[in-house]
Amino acid sequence: MNRVLKYVLGAALVLTLGVGAFAGGILYDRAFPAGGLVPGVSETMPTPSRAAAEVQRIINAQALEPSDEASLTAGVVKGMLESLDDPYAAYFNKDHFQYFNEQTTGEFYGIGITISEKDGFAYVVTVLNDTPAKAAGLKSDDVIVSIDGVTRDKWELDEVVKRIRGPIGTKVKVGVTREGSDKPIIFNIARAKIDVPNIESELVGKDVGYIRLYSFNQHSGDEVRDAIKSLTKEGAKGFVLDLRDNPGGLLSASVDVTSLFVKDGVVVSVDGRVAGADETYRATGDVATDAPLVVLVNENSASASEIVAGALQDYKRATTVGVTSFGKGSVQQIEELSFGGAVKLTIAHYLTPLGRVIDKRGVVPETVVKMDAEKQADKKTDTQYQRALEVLRKKL
Repeated sequence: MNRVLKYVLGAALVLTLGVGAFAGGILYDRAFPAGGLVPGVSETMPTPSRAAAEVQRIINAQALEPSDEASLTAGVVKGMLESLDDPYAAYFNKDHFQYFNEQTTGEFYGIGITISEKDGFAYVVTVLNDTPAKAAGLKSDDVIVSIDGVTRDKWELDEVVKRIRGPIGTKVKVGVTREGSDKPIIFNIARAKIDVPNIESELVGKDVGYIRLYSFNQHSGDEVRDAIKSLTKEGAKGFVLDLRDNPGGLLSASVDVTSLFVKDGVVVSVDGRVAGADETYRATGDVATDAPLVVLVNENSASASEIVAGALQDYKRATTVGVTSFGKGSVQQIEELSFGGAVKLTIAHYLTPLGRVIDKRGVVPETVVKMDAEKQADKKTDTQYQRALEVLRKKL
């Protein structure tokens, strides 16, 4: 029943294993011979299944509060993934896997924010309009420090998602730190159905079509195509594609969007380890392959966004404007597990059409425009947007 999905994601779901050093505790001496082995344990390295079974027997027999089967299973799976030294590897239980799938279908119950990770901390990337989070006063760059009174030194993104999302109408308390505030700010927010506004489009002046894409889900290609057709009817002769703060999503969606602007050729090459992991994805050609184009990127444009920007840059189909993108150039595969939930792990790196490596480097714009994130809220003060319009109008 394994269902395999490929994602190129900007948000790192980091799983770490804490190791105690017996500090401040009492170690019970079972009188095993000094320097000797626990009776019955071989000196040779055990197989993973044997080691897990042995530890489970010890836990069941002696732990003060034995774990239930679900917790033991989750612990075993997380431990195996942690051994990969893969910062994007993660285990999703059944509920969390459902939440994850909702993110790619464009509908979920939550408060209306997108989040990412920076320096080990979870922070708000975007606060969506007309959502409970917007009404409550959450802002971009707020750092999440507590959820319903639970605090972590460093939050893992998968836990943040799981705790913030929930049944419609229920409330969640989100604590954040914000620049200029000397103590955490607590927001009590009612969850609602969030119809993610994945795209924003408008005609600027008489001949410029502006399209902003917030994520790469299964509808993104159709959404951008429809926007292009509509704006063209209104008079657009060129387009600004805004991928700022777009953290990525489905690999297939990045190919669909690139195909709207490229007649033919490789969009991205996937370089993997195992047989069948190496793949090349080509553009199919679509509605705007000859239209002048400018692409906006910033430090939060990641993965699928970087595939699109990198391909359009390589083919000289677009001028990129903004600042260097995030630099997330790896592909994660999600496999559904027979006992419920799923595992996600890195299977490959991707390369642009000219073989450029994006991972840890990002896409560097031809026209660099630095800007404070808060200025994006108003297009009049959004200097990156204004420069993109200038660059495009010179192409028309």
